Amino acid sequence: MDRPENKIRLEDIYNQLVHIANGNFSYQIERSDKNDALEALIFLVNSTTEELRDAFLHQGFIKLPNSYDMVVQLFFKLDNKGQIVRTSPTVETMLYHKQGTLIGVPFVQLLTKDSQKGWKKLLKASPKDRIWEFTLQLTFNERSGLQLPAHCHIMHFPEQGTKKETLMVTSFDLVKNDRTDQGFIQKKLKEHLQAHELLPKPQRTQTHILHAMDIENLRKAKQYIMDHLDTPLPAIKELAHICNTNEYKFKKGFKELFGMTAFQYQKHERLRKAHILIEHSNKTILAIARTVGFKKGNHFAREFKKRYGYNPSVLRRLSK
Repeated sequence: MDRPENKIRLEDIYNQLVHIANGNFSYQIERSDKNDALEALIFLVNSTTEELRDAFLHQGFIKLPNSYDMVVQLFFKLDNKGQIVRTSPTVETMLYHKQGTLIGVPFVQLLTKDSQKGWKKLLKASPKDRIWEFTLQLTFNERSGLQLPAHCHIMHFPEQGTKKETLMVTSFDLVKNDRTDQGFIQKKLKEHLQAHELLPKPQRTQTHILHAMDIENLRKAKQYIMDHLDTPLPAIKELAHICNTNEYKFKKGFKELFGMTAFQYQKHERLRKAHILIEHSNKTILAIARTVGFKKGNHFAREFKKRYGYNPSVLRRLSK
């Protein structure tokens, strides 16, 4: 279970469960050809997501009418080379890309392999000299490892007298109307997941449901920590500033989302990275300790054994 690829798969499952607990049933986890317990769990989580989505749309489960609104989920404007010219802000939020980084990127790179085939087949079979529109199921790769299936409406506009053309790709989704009180349903859903040990059980302190923007902001802090494992963690006030929030919301939200404080998370990831480097590199243990932010070798060895139950030197001998 400590293998790097399994940890990535576990993180995908956790991210998916966070989305479910917050009432977002848009994402899916990419399936693999592995035949193990994790793959069975991924299948279960994907199936549960689809069933919950259907249940929330059922009139007997939600307060229709006006419980959900139809909104633009993703919007892309592409040039005649298939490169992205413009996107809606929701694209960067839902696919977790930094603002402006998708401009000039080939649209096909955002798609899964199967969707790439369908996209290329559509463009090859479509006329270049007239307006046309088509609806196609496409699945996008989200940067954290999940997948985002979407029913996309594609419109093609040629420019008369030139070889230039424009493609508009739009997907729609149903979202909860702010006028609808779904807090009770979300609470029951979270309790159900916790009862089956698919989400951590609540602590004694009061918690609250994180919204999509809260999760996005906290993930910025997580990424900052991952990118600076070799340096001391900034003060909570500075981390909160990175997340565009205040200290109280940051401390409460980070622990709720990741199950530990920011300082605990940094140590957790330092030791995880050290475990991988000891097992798969030729660096000395002291050099690895310093790479992940431990100044003293004895301190690193003590924390490593506390986490994994054996010394770094034992892991190095077993890895040879």
